Amino acid sequence: MFSKFTKTILSLSIFGTSAFAGTMGSAPNPHGFFIGVGGNYNSLRIQQDSWGLGISSLYIDGVYNSTGIAQGNAAPFKNTSQNLSPEVQAGYLRNYNESVYYGIKFTYQYLGAVATNRDLYLPQTGVLTSSSGTKSPMFGYAIADSVETTINHDMNLFALIGKQIGNKSIYLGAGPSLISLQSQNYNSIGYAIVNGETLNVTGLVNYGSPTMWAWGGAAQIGMYYFITPSWFIDASYTFSALEGRVSRHEQSFANTSTMNGDNLLTTGILATKDTFKTTLLQSINVSINRMFDF
Repeated sequence: MFSKFTKTILSLSIFGTSAFAGTMGSAPNPHGFFIGVGGNYNSLRIQQDSWGLGISSLYIDGVYNSTGIAQGNAAPFKNTSQNLSPEVQAGYLRNYNESVYYGIKFTYQYLGAVATNRDLYLPQTGVLTSSSGTKSPMFGYAIADSVETTINHDMNLFALIGKQIGNKSIYLGAGPSLISLQSQNYNSIGYAIVNGETLNVTGLVNYGSPTMWAWGGAAQIGMYYFITPSWFIDASYTFSALEGRVSRHEQSFANTSTMNGDNLLTTGILATKDTFKTTLLQSINVSINRMFDF
C-alpha cells in the first residue's frame, strides 16, 4: 500500500511540475548552499525479540526455602506505524556542466514514532533447588501490560547527483543514516508455579532502556522545482535500513506475599534482553528551500 502511495505521489509531482514548468522559464543550474523546512509522511517497520531471566530465592516465614532460575522468550513482535513529522534540511550543490550538478544534503526529522507490544507473555522454564540441595523442574511466566519502542530522531547525509531540466530537476542520493531507539517496559510481573500454586515472584516492575543509536544506509530519489532562481520546492522519497541493536537490563527485586497462611518473601534479579532487528523507514518528503549563491 505504501509503495502504491509513493508511486502516486511521485507521478503527481512530475505531472504538476511539468504543467507549471513554463511559468518561470529556464532556471540556472543550481549552485550554492541551501536550507529548507518541511514535513514527511513516514512508514516505520520494527521487529523485536524479547528474552527474560529470573533468579529468585524464596523464604517462608523468614526461613530460607529454595532458589529458582528460569528463562524464556516471548513471541516475536512486528509492528508497522505511520505518522507525520517535521523536517529541516541543508546542503550544497555545485555545477558539473550546464545541466548536471552534484552535492550533499543533510536531513533531520523528529519522528516521535511509537510501536507498542501489548499484553506481552513470556513463558519460562528452569530449575528449582531446595534448601537441602534437591533439584526439580521449575515453570513460570512473565507478563507486561505493554512494551513500547520509541524512535524520535532520524538523520541522513546524502551524496547527490542530479540533472537540470528547465526550472526543475531530478536527482538521486545515497548515504549514511542514524536513528535513536528507546524501549520502555510497563507493569511487568514474574510468576512461578510452586507446589501447584501460582506465586507472584517479582512484584510490579517498570523499567526503560537508555537511548540507543543505530546506524544504517539510506537512498533517496526526488526533484526540485524552482519557483524563483532562489526559492525551490524539494519533493522526494527516502528508504532507510538501520542495523539491529540489543538493549539489556538487570533489576533487583524483593516482594512479599502470602500462600496457604504462610508469609513469603522472594528476592532476586530480573534480567531482560530486547533485540531490535533491522528497522526499515520509508518517507515521502516535501519542503520549501532557499538557495544562497556564493
